[in-house]
Amino acid sequence: MKTPSKLPILPISDGRGFRSYAIYGRSGTGKTTLSSTFPKKLLHLDIRDDGTESIADVEGIDLIRVDTWDEFEDVYWWLLANKNHEYQTLTIDTITQLQGLALEQVLAKKHKKVENAGDWGTMTKKEWGEVSSLMKDWITRLRNLKMHVVFLAQERVFNAGEEAELDGDNLNPEVGARLSPAVKDHLNSVVSVIANTFIRSRVKVKEIKGKKIEEEVYDFCLRLAPNSVYTTKVRKPKNFSVPKFIKNPSFEELNAIIKGE
Repeated sequence: MKTPSKLPILPISDGRGFRSYAIYGRSGTGKTTLSSTFPKKLLHLDIRDDGTESIADVEGIDLIRVDTWDEFEDVYWWLLANKNHEYQTLTIDTITQLQGLALEQVLAKKHKKVENAGDWGTMTKKEWGEVSSLMKDWITRLRNLKMHVVFLAQERVFNAGEEAELDGDNLNPEVGARLSPAVKDHLNSVVSVIANTFIRSRVKVKEIKGKKIEEEVYDFCLRLAPNSVYTTKVRKPKNFSVPKFIKNPSFEELNAIIKGE
């Protein structure tokens, strides 16, 4: 048995390094744009999303298009084998589509091909369990890579009786990552940050040639603070406060909030 002096003991304040993030929201709310602000070099996995136009002019990003589960695994094993690679951030865009690849992988092993697989009645409870187990295993593997890992996801409303909890006589819905409930719960438990992207509209009044004109403007926002409907989480020292949301979010702002700066 190792003596305490030979164990990798560190002050708890020195234990922070790379973090994992789950960022979810509707299409067009800035998920991919936010991910492009993370430390470079950045490896972006486009998993059947084809939504990289918004970051095409950002330097320091390499792209891999992933269309099958085997291609996804190949990327992971390459990163693991090449420990001196130059990438500081890995973006999975989207984890929602990755679950679709996992579903296809499970059915392929059973030599079963179903159109619209995943829709109600197309899969057995056992098959869904296999998809869930596969996804949970690989989410943890990705989280443990020595780099920032960003899971992007579409948004889904989990209805009362499905994922909502009873609050007195009211059933509260929950909004979170568009994944099966078990996979969503696992993702939420292992990442350091869960945040929701949304667009806020507001009216701005400006004066042109002596006339006041109202103009509708839009802010790209990131929801962070605890919310009764939207799933959020920020692992940070308990004496640090988290804003309700931030406008035009970036990695630098998120990192400052986590550090309490």
